[in-house]
Amino acid sequence: MRLPSTKVILFNAAIVLAAGGAAAMAIRSMLFTPSMEPCTERYHNMTVFALERNGTMITPAEVQAISGGRDAGVIENVSVVRKDGPSPVALQVNLPKGAASPHRTSGPKGGMSFPWAPNALSGKTSACLTYQVQFPAAFDFNRGGRLPGLGGGIEGAASSEYFAAPLVWRGDGSGGSVVRVAKEGAAPVVVSDKTTALAKGRWLKIEQEIVLNAPKASDGIVRIWVDGVLLAERTDIAFRGKAETSLSSVLADVHYGNSESASGSVKDAQIWLSPLEVRWQ
Repeated sequence: MRLPSTKVILFNAAIVLAAGGAAAMAIRSMLFTPSMEPCTERYHNMTVFALERNGTMITPAEVQAISGGRDAGVIENVSVVRKDGPSPVALQVNLPKGAASPHRTSGPKGGMSFPWAPNALSGKTSACLTYQVQFPAAFDFNRGGRLPGLGGGIEGAASSEYFAAPLVWRGDGSGGSVVRVAKEGAAPVVVSDKTTALAKGRWLKIEQEIVLNAPKASDGIVRIWVDGVLLAERTDIAFRGKAETSLSSVLADVHYGNSESASGSVKDAQIWLSPLEVRWQ
């Protein structure tokens, strides 16, 4: 009986090794899904909501002016302060005891709410919002609250669409986003991961990416990263029905809950926010 030559043996061994390597790669791809890169690594054009000009910190009145007077709580609860962190200055947002949303019609109002509509965002169908936030070490999340997120369309215009995707914190300390679309019968879409708590006592880097859906389709995307780790993702959102509806603003909200007193701050507190940054491709 004639034995196979050395060349044949080596050739067959190479085939076996290649097949084994391919199988290992296939198994690895099934077990380890690569995470999407944070949006700041993919969106390179940017504009910033600057908190100082020529070394002078802006005032709450200037913040109010930038928003076109469509603010709530800015004059009462906001100051620009020098603070160690990712930027030499930060927005300090005061949350007085018992104060809930600055939009409530009665009772103490806490926090802030204002729109920032940079010209660069107009007409965009995808964008990346990033900033850093710090909760005090003894912060009480109570029943939850809001942080800045992207929005689009024209709010309140009868002939236009509008959507908002503020980020949120919940009573258990987890984070996410709630997408609301101004369309009859449209239920809020929750984008969250309740297994991850937002850290207190240090700066957290927040990134939110929105990619609008094709008109009348449900393929819009929201992704949220915290400190570079993908926290939550949805890829089935219907932000719009019209092709002309685009991203338009950052909804700069920082406050507890809603209009109910029980959802407000259980004690005097502050939240600090670095300058807001919008990126696009």
